[in-house]
Amino acid sequence: MLSGKTIFSGLITALTITALLSSNASGYATILIYHKFGEKNSPSTSVSMEDFKKQMEYLKKHHYKVVPLKTIINHLYKKEPLPDKTVAITIDDGYKSTMKAFKILKQYKYPFTLFLYAEGIARFPAYLTRKELKEIAKYPGITFGNHSYKHYRFAKMIKTMPLKTYIEMIKNDTLKAEKRIEKLTGKKPSFYAFPYGEYNKTYIETLKKLGFKALFSQDAAAVSDLTSPFLVPRKPVVGTWSKMEKFKRMLEKEPLPVVKHTPPADYIKKDYIDIKAIIKNPDNFKNCRIYISEKGWMKAEKKGSTIRLTKPIKINRWKNRIAIECYNKKTGKFANYIWMIIH
Repeated sequence: MLSGKTIFSGLITALTITALLSSNASGYATILIYHKFGEKNSPSTSVSMEDFKKQMEYLKKHHYKVVPLKTIINHLYKKEPLPDKTVAITIDDGYKSTMKAFKILKQYKYPFTLFLYAEGIARFPAYLTRKELKEIAKYPGITFGNHSYKHYRFAKMIKTMPLKTYIEMIKNDTLKAEKRIEKLTGKKPSFYAFPYGEYNKTYIETLKKLGFKALFSQDAAAVSDLTSPFLVPRKPVVGTWSKMEKFKRMLEKEPLPVVKHTPPADYIKKDYIDIKAIIKNPDNFKNCRIYISEKGWMKAEKKGSTIRLTKPIKINRWKNRIAIECYNKKTGKFANYIWMIIH
C-alpha cells in the first residue's frame, strides 16, 4: 500500500486531515506539458510556433518564475509552501519538432524536462536523433525523464493479466527505457511521466519501488503543497488549449485543496460510484461542481468541508477523469482538483 503522504482515499488519518483543514493557504505551481511544435498535421497535439513564442514571452513579461522540475518536487518532499507564479515546462515523447522549441527555450534560458519515449528516439523518423539528443544534453537547464519504452496504455492493461505478470511487465519496460535513455543522453532519469497520462495504484507503487523520485500525470490541475510527488498533475498545452487566452486561464486556475477523495485514483471494479472530497479552508469556496468524463458537469453539494454528489452514479467507460471545481471567494479565482479512475 502507498504511504500516508499520498493523496489516495483511506490513506490519510483523521488526525492528519484535521491538521490539513486548519492549515493556511499557500502558493501553487503550474506544470505545463507540450508535445509537438509547429506541426499543422497534428492539430490536437501541437502548438503553433507563434503561440509558443508568445507564451514564453508572457511568462517573462508577467514575472513567472520558470524553474527546473526538481525545484517543485523538492518543495513537495519538504512540505514547503510553493512560491506564487511558479512554472515548470515539460515536453513529452521527444518528437523532432522539440528542436524548434529548444531554440526558443535557450533564448529565454528557461529550464525544461524532456520525457522520452525510449523506443522511438534515435530510431523512428518522427523523433529526435542521437545527434540532437546529445545537443540537448549539453544544455545546463535540461532534465531527462522516462516516458516508458513501448508507450502502451499500461494502466488499462491491469485488467488483462495476472497481477504478478502485470507488475513484471511494468518493471521490464521501465528498466529497458531507463537503459536506453541513459545510453543516449548520459543521464539516468529520476522522473517518470505516465504514457497518455494514465495510471493506477499498482502501476504507481511499482514505479516507486524502482526508485523514481516523482511521477507525473496529465491531470490538468495545479500543484500545491498537498500534492503527492507520486502523482503530480500537469496541464497540457495542445490543440485549442494552446491558444493564448486559454494559456492565460491555465496559469490562473488554482489547485483546490483536496485532502481526501472517493473513489480512489485506481482500478475500480464496481459499476456505481460515490464521488466526494474533503477540502481544507472550506469557507473560502462556493459554487462547487463535479465533472466526470462520460457524464459532463454536475452540480455538487457542499456541506462543511465535504463536497459530493447527492447519489451514486453508474459508470460505463474504461477510463474516466473526475474533477471538482469551486470558486475561491478569497482570491477571486476558480480552483480545481482532478484524478483518474480505470473501470
